[in-house]
Amino acid sequence: MLYKGKILNFLQNLFIHFLGLVLFVTLCNSFFSVAHAESRAPECKNNPPLRVAVLSAGFQKNSLTFFTQILKKLGEDGFVAENNISHTVDLRSRTAYQKNISDVVKGKCLEFPSELFFVYNWEPIVLKNSFDALKTKIANKEIDLIFALGDVATKYIIEDDLGIPAICFDTNSTEFLKQLASGKKNVVIVDDSRNIKDDIELFQSTFGYANIGYFRDKNHLYDLYNVYSDVLLLSKEKNFQLKVCEGAFFVPDEESARAEFKRCVTELSNEQISVAFLPEMGNGIDIANFYTQLRPLLSKKIPVISYDSKAQVAAGSLLSIYDPDENTRSAYAVDIIEKLVLNGFNPNAVSDIKTLSVPMSLGVNLKTASIVQWRPSFEVLVAVDDVFHSVKSK
Repeated sequence: MLYKGKILNFLQNLFIHFLGLVLFVTLCNSFFSVAHAESRAPECKNNPPLRVAVLSAGFQKNSLTFFTQILKKLGEDGFVAENNISHTVDLRSRTAYQKNISDVVKGKCLEFPSELFFVYNWEPIVLKNSFDALKTKIANKEIDLIFALGDVATKYIIEDDLGIPAICFDTNSTEFLKQLASGKKNVVIVDDSRNIKDDIELFQSTFGYANIGYFRDKNHLYDLYNVYSDVLLLSKEKNFQLKVCEGAFFVPDEESARAEFKRCVTELSNEQISVAFLPEMGNGIDIANFYTQLRPLLSKKIPVISYDSKAQVAAGSLLSIYDPDENTRSAYAVDIIEKLVLNGFNPNAVSDIKTLSVPMSLGVNLKTASIVQWRPSFEVLVAVDDVFHSVKSK
């Protein structure tokens, strides 16, 4: 009994020491986090904070998560107040924006007032028309900095030359936009990803597809998102046929966009194509019913490859290469934001930051592979990061 009592006392003491250690580590982490934030925040000389306008014509799949993570990391570094955003904020909702950003994210360096929120559901003309109000606010010194999200907003910013610093994120046609922005010192384009042409080139060279089905929006302004001219040039260089179906996918009405997508899927399923490649699609994709959307193609054993979408592979497409790490992308973007803020928006301050290079993941859906009677080679299986055995959609 005495021996058992000693063991019990030892365990109790060990548990108390363990709790103490946990508390010590927690307090240290809190201290170092605060110290890190404080070490950055005092360098911001802005009083009051710079007022940031947020512009976007529409959002693709990861843009909302990406922007939310940017805000969180700015909070961690003390550039905005540590915020309580615990989930991805739907920036398409002014109510959600005001509740989760405008009313919460404040700080020594940056703030995001709801009246400086110009985000639309694939309505580029409405965004363009809002530039008169934007210019008035700039003239009245109500806006100090612009965050432009996406290719269309970035293009408009470059063409209008609003006269204040603009940081542009989440663009596919980065090289084209950089050429457009050459000589404009107020505009910095964050180059954080490859584009659709790179994926098509990789898949075509790997599998030797001779005829590729492709979706293009009727509004050719959205060729920016899908770098259509580059894809077309690639088809001529690599000598493969590009069978294109045009539809109105980047429109506010989801039902209309999905009807257009259904029409194009049916049209391409009747073409002599080896594979269909699915680029950015605005409101055309219904991920909950994605498998049903793709059925006309899959029933004819035509595989679908998605651009940058793990979710679409899980829901029925055959393959995709995607960036799995929004944290890495947002950390890269925040590094650029902070360097610009601390250096008076001098583009030379970020000239040493190379294009973001992150490990990409390859996903494959083996159920879809069975449906289209595709048997992946050993080399492909070795390269696969995520394997799905079912279709997570209707």
